[in-house]
Amino acid sequence: MDEDRPSGEDGGSDALSGHEANARSGDVRQSEPLPSTVRQRLNRCADQWLSERESAQLADAKAATVGSGEIVPGASRAVLPWILAVACFLLAVGGWWPRLLDHDTGSATSSPVGQWHAKLARDRMLASPHRVGHWPWSGGAEGSAGDIVWDNARQRGFLRLQHFVANDPTSARYQLWIFDAARDDRYPVDGGVFDVPPGREEVVIPVRASLPVLRPVAFAVTVEGARGAVVSEREKVVAFARAGG
Repeated sequence: MDEDRPSGEDGGSDALSGHEANARSGDVRQSEPLPSTVRQRLNRCADQWLSERESAQLADAKAATVGSGEIVPGASRAVLPWILAVACFLLAVGGWWPRLLDHDTGSATSSPVGQWHAKLARDRMLASPHRVGHWPWSGGAEGSAGDIVWDNARQRGFLRLQHFVANDPTSARYQLWIFDAARDDRYPVDGGVFDVPPGREEVVIPVRASLPVLRPVAFAVTVEGARGAVVSEREKVVAFARAGG
């Protein structure tokens, strides 16, 4: 989610219309580097493989010069380091993969891979044993649908938007607001800005609140300016969900 929003920019409520040809297809994101623990484990596996490979080659060279000239096969010793290297790699990825699924990307709508990641993480949240909220949108544009999943214990969630109008990020963006019973309704918690690319009938957006949410009572999606808003005028609310309703 793009959380870089200077104050005073909250226009752009009329910027959503049939402009799919001008919408950007999404930023090209650099791939996230491997965690340091995974990199260190892979380096150790590589060092072990090289050491065992050199030992196997020396043993084969000695066997070739001993006896009647018959070379003792060293295929099993040559294959073993490869098996060990692959096993180490699988163990490393096995430990890293769940953390990757739980990590929110900056924009899940930018690529098919980002959407796959977001949908898989959303499914994991819904299947988790602890309690999470799950509420459908209401009061949106005709034909639009979707829901929000929110884990208040971990202060994170996912929006699912179906048949929402694509926006042009240079002039207007969608923004999520979280209404907290412990806060003034005039100042809901910012849930971040996001985009709906053209040609996407459904998008899943990872959400992290900008401030702690104690008791969420409602969620709203508005249309704001190109950089979002600090305090929304709520002139154009395109989706609303009441927690517990």
